[in-house]
Amino acid sequence: MQQAIQDQIPNNHCYGCGSDNAQGLQIKSYWQTEDAASCEFIAQPHHCAGPTHFLNGGIISTIIDCHCVCMAIAKGYQLSGKQIGQGEPIWFATGQLDISFLQPVALSFPVSLQARIVEVKEKKMVIECDLFSQDKLCCRAQVIAVRVPNQWFLGE
Repeated sequence: MQQAIQDQIPNNHCYGCGSDNAQGLQIKSYWQTEDAASCEFIAQPHHCAGPTHFLNGGIISTIIDCHCVCMAIAKGYQLSGKQIGQGEPIWFATGQLDISFLQPVALSFPVSLQARIVEVKEKKMVIECDLFSQDKLCCRAQVIAVRVPNQWFLGE
């Protein structure tokens, strides 16, 4: 069984994707191909928008952002010839997050994220992501993930 990308990233306390954050969303992403990954997310009632039957836009943004940035981290390790978490840490952060909200996302159904890396440079990756609910495309996003130095992560 394939291990989730997030479960391989050490010291990840992120609210959306951090395995080390017990109160976070705990999203899990899995490679489908060398440059594409998927994520399923089941929202809780407290993840609602103003209308309680829709998923909050901030939660949507968080899961898209975290899914894509974790893909960039994993790809960074791969391009360095290392397993995730092996050797010196490799970190990416959000440089830009652009989301088109095409239709509301029902809170009572799982969402599926399908993302693909479309551009890879040494310090930047561009990832496109689609969010589906009930087999309908609800959101389309582009994330630019930028490589950050370890000092950034360590707070130095």
